[in-house]
Amino acid sequence: MEKSKIIVTGATGSIGLAAVKSLLSKDLPVIMACRNIKKADSQRDSLIKQFPHSDIDILELDLNSLTSIRSFVEEIKNQGFKVDKLLNNAGIICRDFTVNDDGFETTLAVNYLGPLYLSKLMIPLMDNDFNIVNTVSVTRGVSKLDENFFDLDKKRFSQLGTYGKAKYALFLSSLTLSEKIKNGSVNLTDPGVVNSNMISMHRWFDPLADVLFRPFCKSPEKGALPAVNALLYKSTDNGQQSTDLLQRNVKLFSGNNSKVISQKHYDNPMRKWLWEETCVKLEI
Repeated sequence: MEKSKIIVTGATGSIGLAAVKSLLSKDLPVIMACRNIKKADSQRDSLIKQFPHSDIDILELDLNSLTSIRSFVEEIKNQGFKVDKLLNNAGIICRDFTVNDDGFETTLAVNYLGPLYLSKLMIPLMDNDFNIVNTVSVTRGVSKLDENFFDLDKKRFSQLGTYGKAKYALFLSSLTLSEKIKNGSVNLTDPGVVNSNMISMHRWFDPLADVLFRPFCKSPEKGALPAVNALLYKSTDNGQQSTDLLQRNVKLFSGNNSKVISQKHYDNPMRKWLWEETCVKLEI
């Protein structure tokens, strides 16, 4: 019987590749969804040497493009892939304000709009007992949203501030998405601060930060651990989502632990506005 596949976005990056390796070590088939196909091909060659019986597919995906996301989902259909898990791992911290071809600021597109759009398009194609895992950030604790969230310009943009808001938006909309699905689950993973290329700020002080800060960061393997735990988590013994509200609540996986999201986030008055505005922006 064919095993259902697991999609990992940003699979060529530090955390994504570590997650792929962990899944392959458990004999689970993976779809590496990434922008750089040449890099992914090279990594697959290395992975097959490490895991000779592994099942690895590579599909192009750029979360900064709604067209690319639609093409990716169409390719999943055309290939006839069975998919039961999606790890929205890809992310970006932009130094400068840029707007993509869809009219969205790049940080918001890659870290928020893209993952949500991909999830919405994939849900009808996934097995009934599907599991979507969205990657959030420690920056969510200091981020607040208002109704200017989508109205970014050069003055309102900041490298870490915009990233934090995008990740908190994904956090809040994951709660709403979980409420709207019938079969399956949505959970969150927080990798912590990981030693990866993503934490480079592309500033003059990067070399100093590399010496003083990076030694205290988590390894990519430790950063990927909660994501893998979240992917393999089942809310009930039989794999079917419970009708009990407490069982249906989104869980946040961090380190070796998981916890149910606090009610205060469900009660956030911005959550309903954010979802409705997002659906309008994405036409979903």
